[in-house]
Amino acid sequence: MKKFFLLVMIVLLIGGCGEETLTIEPPEEYRRVMDDERADVDVYFDATVSMRGYTTLAAGNVYRTLPDLLSDAGNSIGAVKFFSFGENVTALDGRDYRKFSSPEPYTEIITAVHNVIDAADANHLSIIVTDLFESDADWSNISKKIRDKFFANRLALGVIGVKNSFSGEIFDVGLNAAKFHYDSQTSAQRFRPFYLLIMGREAAVKNFMRKFVERQTSPNETQCLLLSPNLSDANDLTLQTQENFFADDKLKFTDKNLREFGIDDMTEDAALTLNFTYKPPIGALSLNAFELRPDIKIFAHAGDEWHPFAADSAEFNLTPIDGNTFAVQFKIAPEDLRDGYINFVYAALVPTDDGCQLPEWIGKWNMANVDADPRNFDGSKTANLLRMMTSLKDLNSAATRPALVRLDFVVDLR
Repeated sequence: MKKFFLLVMIVLLIGGCGEETLTIEPPEEYRRVMDDERADVDVYFDATVSMRGYTTLAAGNVYRTLPDLLSDAGNSIGAVKFFSFGENVTALDGRDYRKFSSPEPYTEIITAVHNVIDAADANHLSIIVTDLFESDADWSNISKKIRDKFFANRLALGVIGVKNSFSGEIFDVGLNAAKFHYDSQTSAQRFRPFYLLIMGREAAVKNFMRKFVERQTSPNETQCLLLSPNLSDANDLTLQTQENFFADDKLKFTDKNLREFGIDDMTEDAALTLNFTYKPPIGALSLNAFELRPDIKIFAHAGDEWHPFAADSAEFNLTPIDGNTFAVQFKIAPEDLRDGYINFVYAALVPTDDGCQLPEWIGKWNMANVDADPRNFDGSKTANLLRMMTSLKDLNSAATRPALVRLDFVVDLR
């Protein structure tokens, strides 16, 4: 009996050593970014003269409390460092950041937000406090730098705008670099917006935006925008039914979101039906769930590389169930998968050109045509805000293909 038991153990061990263990990563372009709500925080104060006017009036003033508010919200996420910038970026010592609640530090003449983007650490959460006026009105350069450093790496950009009392000079307005004096007095309708540009990992950006808004207890109008790879806070898809697919677990994945399936019958269509609940994130774009198109990509794994191929029969559709709950179904003919290979399937629902719009507040806060006629200047609005945010939205869309729903899985047909 003992000899028989020993023989069985040896056979099992030999069999186990002969099994293939393969760790799979998705194609590089479709790997998910490791997200985390915590991050070190770098805050950059625009120290140009145009920002001084936010500190001068007592009534309706959120800006005077901003240094402490940013310190409090930032420290709840990670270690915070403060900087100031004009043409160059300067680190602030100790509690010097608190001086930015008074007029004295605002002495810089040139606003170079693009230098802040260059200096920013993409592994940190970067927050720029600014009125969105760039010297030479060169925001196209800033947009491209944000695209290359953040959007191209599937990182996010949040924008928080706050209306604040203002009395002071505003420089470098428009292409003609015009100068204006503006005084909002105590009228909330005349308050002038300042902005926080928040850049980094999506979860950290959302976390900071929520904490900042929660701590903003004044009645001053506050608005938000989020540009990120995901159009919903819901990431979980709940599997309801599977037809001609069966769950498998032969492979190991570095991406915990990946699932593995096999096919029962290569002559029959295969389908997965899942439930999805849309949860608009803070600063969500205006989304039309009926203006979506499927984005489907399929790859075969061969020679340690992924090779794309067409799968004309594949479908990915969304059907409303109740309120913000939807059913999504992926369907494919097995002959459109590569028999004898590991197949990676990426299926997403992305907005059409008309399916995703900027929130209405951006149009309302936008000041247009100031270059054509300086008499159009309105200090309660921001010059070319709509053009800036549209450019950033389009660059984010091109770089990250933001999706309402995303499904990734592997089919092993070896």
